[in-house]
Amino acid sequence: MIKTKFLGNSVFEPTKIKNENELQKIKKKLQAQNEARKETIKELSEEIKSIDDFIARITNDIGVYEQRIKEYPDGYKIKQLESDNETLTSEVNKIRQKIKNFKSDEESSLLLLDTLMEEYNELKNDKIELSKRIQTLNKVIEDLNQEKQEKLPQLKAYDTMLKKAWYEMQETENSMDISLRLWQRKSSYKPVVK
Repeated sequence: MIKTKFLGNSVFEPTKIKNENELQKIKKKLQAQNEARKETIKELSEEIKSIDDFIARITNDIGVYEQRIKEYPDGYKIKQLESDNETLTSEVNKIRQKIKNFKSDEESSLLLLDTLMEEYNELKNDKIELSKRIQTLNKVIEDLNQEKQEKLPQLKAYDTMLKKAWYEMQETENSMDISLRLWQRKSSYKPVVK
């Protein structure tokens, strides 16, 4: 939740600007990451193209070696070519695995970028909603302050009247109490018969 300081009837603006600056920094950071990932993807695509070219050359070489194997009757040369063929096949498999890893990394990077953009948009929407709530709270506080200022003199007058009425009631009660006691004393006396 964004903490907001109040000064009078308005929101303290530097806090709002700070939050907007943080959102802008996040946005710039995400854009920079996006550009870096695009550059990485471009480099990977070029590398994949060169690997595909290399695989094509190796496949061609394998075909040439297989043709030579058929042409050479000497067993040693055939075994050497078969060994070379296995080495090249192993290298091709390693290159294919690297390509798979590059593609997996690329997909993960794009997914991460999408997730970060969604989170950024959610933060932006939350900020807008919080700003609206803060404005509503400020309006309510302003209205309450205004209502308080309008009713304060009237409430003071009521307080004075209530105090005066209470004192008058106390005095009346005291007077009645005294009168009642006097009456009770008077009624308790018996007339003296002469």
